[in-house]
Amino acid sequence: MQCLEGGFQTDLSLRQHLRILKKLKNMNGSLKQLIAEHTPIKWYLAVRKKEMDKKLFKLRAPYIKDIEVLIDKNTSIISSNCFAGRIMQDLGMQYNSPTLGLYFWAPDYIEFLSNLRYYLTDAKIQFVEHSKYPLGDRRRKEWRHWYPIGWLDGKVEIHFLHYYTEEEAAEKWYRRASRVNWNDLFIIGMEQNLCTIDEIKAFDNLPFGNKIFFSSKELPELKSNCYIQEFRRVGEVGDPYRKADIFYRELIKRLKK
Repeated sequence: MQCLEGGFQTDLSLRQHLRILKKLKNMNGSLKQLIAEHTPIKWYLAVRKKEMDKKLFKLRAPYIKDIEVLIDKNTSIISSNCFAGRIMQDLGMQYNSPTLGLYFWAPDYIEFLSNLRYYLTDAKIQFVEHSKYPLGDRRRKEWRHWYPIGWLDGKVEIHFLHYYTEEEAAEKWYRRASRVNWNDLFIIGMEQNLCTIDEIKAFDNLPFGNKIFFSSKELPELKSNCYIQEFRRVGEVGDPYRKADIFYRELIKRLKK
């Protein structure tokens, strides 16, 4: 395969470019920078992402009309990961919640929800160099780009997965937090990120009337628990962004009850 870029013809195949990229990444290079410097790879990844987005949307599309009926566009969706953003994008909602493009560790999310109004109105973000969880640092190192990690009030750790700077993360967090509709909240939890049965039970005990917790466990005694059988052998639920159709299906079932 040959590629023309700015009048320059390279004899390197895409496969060779990918091998070079992998080698450089292992040398602790910035993946974003490396992709920018290898135009064929940048083009290939952009095309692949666009194709994948189309495939994933086709899977979600049959459920979106029902979701639109069941979730009001003025609702503020609070979630432990990117699922809030997935819903808001599909429904064309204003971002009236700061919990998108990021994730919480399960114990921190319970703390966050336990004092939700304080953390969304008064608490400040302190950005830190390292996660308090060893797994957190490993995940960031393996992610496709560096991203900020912040602590709310020195307690609640947030991984701003889809942000590139601390300034961007802080500005969007505070702006979106100021829009939260306290009269119409929908709280979503998931069995991910060091979640144990203790966090699932703690979530169920939180004083929110409109809430759901997606898990891989059958726990009929917990009213908020939503068991997803596809993940029963995994021990936690899967990626709600890529597998949103599965979560939409179960969400519709629960909200229609």
